[in-house]
Amino acid sequence: MKINLTARHFELSDALRRHVEDQLSRLDRYHQRTSRVEVTLTEEKRERRVEARAFVDGDYDIHAEATAGDFRTAVNRLSEKLARQLKRLRDKRVDHQAPRLNEEIPAEEAIEGSES
Repeated sequence: MKINLTARHFELSDALRRHVEDQLSRLDRYHQRTSRVEVTLTEEKRERRVEARAFVDGDYDIHAEATAGDFRTAVNRLSEKLARQLKRLRDKRVDHQAPRLNEEIPAEEAIEGSES
C-alpha cells in the first residue's frame, strides 16, 4: 500500500512521518485491496487536523478526518476511523453473498419443507 503525505502550514518531521506510516500501514489487515492512502496534515491555530482518503480497488473511496491538540493523537483517531470503515466495507461484501449453489440441503430439511 502506498501512503502519500502532505503537510500544510508546517514542516513535516521524520518522526511524525514514521508514525503516520506505521499507523496507516496496518490498514492492510482490514481490507487486502487497499491500494493507497492520501493523508493531509494541517496545523491551525488551536488544533491539528488530519484528513485521509483510502482508495480500495473495485470499491468505494473511504474518507475520514480527525482533529486533536497534537498530531499523534489525531493520527491515532484517524487510523481507528479508517479501520472501522474498512472492516464495515469488508463485512458487507462477505455478508451479502448469495448462498452457494453447490451446497446440498440435508434430506431431513428437504422432506419437512415439502410436507407443509
